[in-house]
Amino acid sequence: MDLKRLQILRELADRGTIAATAIALNVTPSAVSQQLKVLQEEVGIELVERTGRRVRLTEAGVAMAAASADLSAAMERVKSTVDIYRRGWQTEIRGAFFPSSAEMLLPGLLTRIVELDGVKVEAVLEDPSMRDFPPLTADYDFVLAHSIEGVDMFIQPGIVVVPLMQEPLDIAMPAGHLLTSKDVVTPEDVVDYPWVGVARGFPLDTVLSQIEVRAGRLATRIQQYPDLRVMEALVAAGHGLAMLPRYTARGHISEKLELRELTGVRAHRSIAVLMRKDVSERTSVRRVVEMLQAEAEAIVTGAGESVT
Repeated sequence: MDLKRLQILRELADRGTIAATAIALNVTPSAVSQQLKVLQEEVGIELVERTGRRVRLTEAGVAMAAASADLSAAMERVKSTVDIYRRGWQTEIRGAFFPSSAEMLLPGLLTRIVELDGVKVEAVLEDPSMRDFPPLTADYDFVLAHSIEGVDMFIQPGIVVVPLMQEPLDIAMPAGHLLTSKDVVTPEDVVDYPWVGVARGFPLDTVLSQIEVRAGRLATRIQQYPDLRVMEALVAAGHGLAMLPRYTARGHISEKLELRELTGVRAHRSIAVLMRKDVSERTSVRRVVEMLQAEAEAIVTGAGESVT
């Protein structure tokens, strides 16, 4: 059984179409179709089936794709062992960062990365909804992802999930606001004020939705703008409250802006690294992820809090 044909099957499982698989592998769609046909003949079972103009994996195809991910991971472990002796590193590593994770973790990572001879990290901005992070692992060596629901939502066959931190989500308010007299605020305290936020479906707005449920009434969203610095500026100017991640916001606190802890709802986001299983076995990628873990731990402990 040819390993390259198994790779094609695995790419089809991840990407969903012959065309997308061909683009990823830099071959023609007809070449993909031909190699899948040969693979089916080799194993003697149907791996793909047509549904109109599209194809999809059969139950056997899904199982074979998952098995090929394990095989690829085993091959990467072999390469990793060779790396130790030959120092044959993957020197160009691409990582997908959502905006605040880059602000928080990338500077320290690039400082640490000088320890790895010749290794460079290319950071690329990606900020999808929570459930769209795992598919990005098809295009990047690692992906920074965040979720209100915990990192378990990212677990699926062929994906390795490495937790980094739990970041509290605090309520940002203008200095001198009535609520600054409180050390901790509740959903009932904050729901009736105007809100500056992000689009529905993103983690920060998910917490605001929990506030609405707990308080029993809807909040007024006056602006939905997906940039933390703009949100901070609007709050500091007195236009409303906002939900902000504590570690990324604290460096921007001024005499015009204050943060307060929120209680009564799940008010933190889980941040994790996602990788394909085979990619996670590469020595240099694994070292970069270890450095991300160390940087995350330094940020959390520097705030006097626990990583977990």
